Amino acid sequence: MNTALIMSAPDGSLAETLLKSGISDLVCVTRENVHLRSSSSLLSGREITGLSQVKIDIPKIKTLLLEAYPLIDRWVSRKHSLSTTLELCLEYTILLIQIIENNRPSLAILETGAPHHMFSYCLDIALNYLDVPLYYLYGNSIDGRCCVVKGKEKTSFVSVTNYNAQSSIDAYISQVKGSSIYTPADSTASISHFLHRNFLYALYLHLRISVAKIRNRRRRKLSESPICLKLPFLSFWEVLCVIRAQISYQKIINRRSERFLVQNVNSDDIVYVGHMVPEATSFPECPKYPGEIDVLIDLKNRFPNTKIYYREHPAIKIFGEFGHLHLQGLHKNQSFYNQLARLEIDVVPVEIHISKIRERGCLFATKTGRVAVENSILNIPTIVYGFPFYGIDLPLTHHISRLACTASVREIQLYASKIKNPLDAVRSYLVLTFSGTIENPGISVYSDPKVRPVFEQSLVKLIQKLCN
Repeated sequence: MNTALIMSAPDGSLAETLLKSGISDLVCVTRENVHLRSSSSLLSGREITGLSQVKIDIPKIKTLLLEAYPLIDRWVSRKHSLSTTLELCLEYTILLIQIIENNRPSLAILETGAPHHMFSYCLDIALNYLDVPLYYLYGNSIDGRCCVVKGKEKTSFVSVTNYNAQSSIDAYISQVKGSSIYTPADSTASISHFLHRNFLYALYLHLRISVAKIRNRRRRKLSESPICLKLPFLSFWEVLCVIRAQISYQKIINRRSERFLVQNVNSDDIVYVGHMVPEATSFPECPKYPGEIDVLIDLKNRFPNTKIYYREHPAIKIFGEFGHLHLQGLHKNQSFYNQLARLEIDVVPVEIHISKIRERGCLFATKTGRVAVENSILNIPTIVYGFPFYGIDLPLTHHISRLACTASVREIQLYASKIKNPLDAVRSYLVLTFSGTIENPGISVYSDPKVRPVFEQSLVKLIQKLCN
């Protein structure tokens, strides 16, 4: 078997498993370095020499990098100008293109659901530029297993195992239909945790993460000239300012939402169910509309005679979770609220359960939210702006790329009402989408680390299937 590219350490168990399965060479890309690994040799960083020249369209790469401004906001300190950050990303991406082209892999499998870090986004650009088949492993929140999806747009789902999702989907549908106040268990665990609501915990997480990054950089200095993306991470003061902005926003919406009456929502209105921003579900999974305002302005332009509501994400109450620091104050702040006010968009309080809004018979919109799946189960249409883990063909959803510019709320609702046996259609779609998935070693959602060997054997089967 030929070369494969993985986003994993060259001396890790996955690399060992793949080499033993018959793959001759591996290109291993991590945040810290780039490696070329075979069964008999290992080259790392600047040891990779003798690269032949590759013709590269620099303006095209620069344009793609510019689209990553939400990731730059999220991860990079303001110590660097935007120009400097883009130039460093350009240098790194070009080097990746040269290494990958000179060691052409048959395919790439990245052990993450989406390229939501700067280094992985640059890697995504390089692989797509060279037309290398690229697959992501997405830990879905319905049954916790890994979906194998092609590209960050999830243009197709690859079935690998004999796993049948029927029982998991039936149980999920029963939960959604069986309780008017249904809330996913993982959401409850995240939002209700005391530490997650405490901003001091977020500051502690930042300090812990910063110390780990400093240690990694020191190790890299001792190693053989690594190939990596060196960007300054957010300072303690920058993180503190972001947290203060989020706290201020929380107070604003708490005061203003007291005047909100759910009875004012009508059947010809649209409620956009907001996301936690920044997060992968907003970018890169919703590349054309990464911001909340992007979606809201589009809705107002498409439906000029329709009242648009913004339902804030319940996670606005938390600052970090499970070792992961949130920076919602980058986007959810006084300026954001002022924009909502200028656009005449009312905020639906997070305390009002989504079921109370559904009772009003309105149309919904989301980027990639699970609310669309729940809505489809309940025979409610949803406009989808991004590329969600459940795909863009879920019955009763309307992807924005396919929605006619002249479509009205009534027309969308009428179309939904004409679908015969909608629940059966939704059930069949979900079972087909989530069957054939592989074991999850802990990607996106918690899982038992003991499944790691089985997971790696599933990847061997995946590569054999894709290469045959």
